[in-house]
This record gives sequence, C-alpha cells and structure tokens, in this order.
Amino acid sequence: MKVGDIVHGYELLQKIDRGGSDREFFRCTKDNTLFVMVFDSEIKRYICLQQHLAAKRIAVPEVFWYDLKERIMVQEDLGSHSLYETKWQNHDLHKVYKQVIDELIRLQIDGRPGVPIEYRYDADHIRWEQEYFRDHFLRQFCGIPTEHLKDTEVDLQNLGCRLLQAAQPIDDHLMHRDFQSQNLFYKENRIRIIDFQSARIGPLTYDLAALLRDPYVNIKGETEDELFEYYHTNIQKRGITIDRADLREVYQLSALQRGMQALGAFANLSLNKNKKGFLQFIPRGIHLLKQGLKETCYKALHATISSINI
Repeated sequence: MKVGDIVHGYELLQKIDRGGSDREFFRCTKDNTLFVMVFDSEIKRYICLQQHLAAKRIAVPEVFWYDLKERIMVQEDLGSHSLYETKWQNHDLHKVYKQVIDELIRLQIDGRPGVPIEYRYDADHIRWEQEYFRDHFLRQFCGIPTEHLKDTEVDLQNLGCRLLQAAQPIDDHLMHRDFQSQNLFYKENRIRIIDFQSARIGPLTYDLAALLRDPYVNIKGETEDELFEYYHTNIQKRGITIDRADLREVYQLSALQRGMQALGAFANLSLNKNKKGFLQFIPRGIHLLKQGLKETCYKALHATISSINI
C-alpha cells in the first residue's frame, strides 16, 4: 500500500511512522473525515482487546471498521502529537501525568475482569526480556564478550526471582507492557492509550516504571517521587492495600527489568531493523539503569552497566 491508494473507499494520505512497530499506519480520509488505517498481522488480538477495553470505558482509540481476513482496520485519528512530542511546562507536566496515572489505574484494575488474554508476566517472560537485553544490548551493541557476563547472569537470575516474589500481592492486574510517552496521546482533554496489543497479566508496577522512568522524557527525581505517591494513594482508594515501602521495592525492581528491556529494544531496532532514531535514547536509558542499580545488591550488573561509556 502507498500514499494515494484507495482502500475500501478510504484514500491514503500520509504514512505514519510508529517507532518500533512492524505494523503499517496511514492517515486516510473518507467523507471529509480523517481516520488512521492500520495493517496488522495480529489484528484479531488487537480487535479483541480493543473491544474489551472500550466496553470498560478505557481510553483507547475507537475502531470504525476492520477486516480480519485482510488484516486491516480503520480507527480514530488521535492527531500527530504524543506526550513525547508535546513539550510540557513543568506545571502542565504534573497535571497531565496525573491524568495519565488515572487512566493507567483504570486500565490495570477496571480492564482486568474478563480480559481476553491468558499470557502472564511470569518467570519465562522475565527471562526472555533479560536475554533480549543481554543479546542485543550487552553483546551486540556494547560488544561485551559472553565470558565477561557470567557474574551478571547470576544477578539477572536473582533479580527476576526477587521481582516475582515481591510482586505477588499485586501480580494479577492488566499490564499494557509498553506504557510510555510515545504510546500516550492527549485528545479532547483526555489521555488516549495506543499499542496495547502485547498486554499481559502481571504486576501493577511495570507500567508505572515504564511511565516514570521513560527514556524518551526527562522526568526529574522529585517529580517521579510525587507521581509515585499519587499512584500509591489512588490504588489504595481502589481497594489495593500494599504498604508504600513494599510497593516501592516492587517498583524499583520493575524499573530495572523494564529499563533492560528498553535498552535491548533500542539496540535491536537500531542495529537490526535500520531504525537509527532509537540510538538517541540509549544514553538516557543507560543513565536510568545505572541510577536504579546504584543502591542494590546486584553489584556485577551495576559494574557492567557503569563500565559502558556512550
């Protein structure tokens, strides 16, 4: 498909670059109204989740038409500016990110009952994320030989085990799994959530860490702390009883795991999929991971990350 084609009565106007996605997106028009047409090899999974979340009044784009056989759908056009592309003033950032957290809590709690997925964020998936980080970032991007990573492997295993153990009180909620600024839009004074098709059941804190330690946006430490407190207060209002210190521990562990996954993705996309734009986010990703490891018992992993100079 290309710009200028007419597909089921919709004229394709502009191809939209959606970062790391393998799907194709086109802004299109029909009857003088703008839409977004998506070509998606896993469209059935997306549609099932979209219908579920829309029925729960979660802020996802409206889907107007789809064809499962052709793997095409037409959905609401949310505009061109994600939270990443919008330059917020500090006051506005606090206000908007609290709205984001409100929507995140609705997604995690209200979206959980009856969700049409079985995948869980379990030991196998944690290990997959860690191997993804090791293979693409540490080995391929940084050029660290396998024999130099043996002590790091022990730390990774221990981190994964501790994360699963500490997260048990809050591990049965809906996870977006990529809840960061490029997947969040602001339309008609409401946050809108995209790219939720990889959702799993798992701990609350992974998405919160993806949001507040986002390599795409420089959220300062005091702002992160304030928004963490806001999140804790509001999940308590929804009946989730977890001590602040316990939630903080799971959050810190989730942030380490998420940070590694993000660095693996940036390396893979830039080196293997010719998406060089992701290189610019690696230095901040390293900084966030290094800071997160500083006060932990994962000394070998911290030493490895600290030795990387990008």
